[in-house]
Amino acid sequence: MDKISFILLLLAFGMNIVAQETYPTESEKDLYWQPERQIQFSDYQSTIDINCIKYNEKYGVQMSSNIGFRKIVDVPKKRGKIDKGYIVPVFCKNCSCILSEDSLGLLVDRLLFDITETCARSARKDLSDFQITGNIDNPNAMFFTSITNKWDEFRKGVFATIIKEVLVDKIDTAYISWRKIVDEKLEQTKEYATTPKDCYRFVAGKPVEKGYKQAKTIVGDMRRNKETEKTN
Repeated sequence: MDKISFILLLLAFGMNIVAQETYPTESEKDLYWQPERQIQFSDYQSTIDINCIKYNEKYGVQMSSNIGFRKIVDVPKKRGKIDKGYIVPVFCKNCSCILSEDSLGLLVDRLLFDITETCARSARKDLSDFQITGNIDNPNAMFFTSITNKWDEFRKGVFATIIKEVLVDKIDTAYISWRKIVDEKLEQTKEYATTPKDCYRFVAGKPVEKGYKQAKTIVGDMRRNKETEKTN
């Protein structure tokens, strides 16, 4: 290859990189989880301080955050494609309030945001395993509710434990111990990480894949159906 051809090849490669799509991962109201974008004090934008005042009086904390999931299933308009489930950690900016800047409170909220991400990854892995094992095209329409509910319940339990140990009981080693556990879990589950395109599904408010539409209905929580059968 001559020098000119090599330069042209490099230019073409560079243009291809620039042309690749980028996806917004936050909106005016919501911040969706991405590794390079951490929660900042300026993200607490609620104008209503009721929760902050309540938790400040009860536990002495200065901030109240709203962290959880956004969840939705899109299905192909035609047969032959696998449905797509989206479960993305979200920090609601205008639902989170702040009385004063508390560095430990901020660290805890960042930790809780990361824990939500580990749960989203676990849900994606479970759904992927169902799809591969069952060789089915609709793992999300079938199992999305059951699996995401399971991991949401797990998340809430871990949240309660961390808040009690770190902010209420003020155990000296609690934050560092939990931070280590979560960092290790994030490292182990990289292949199931929330992508910018996952986040953009909620920023856009509509399907982002061509040939897909939002599912009108999906199967409910089958775990609860089984529990009901046992009690009858």
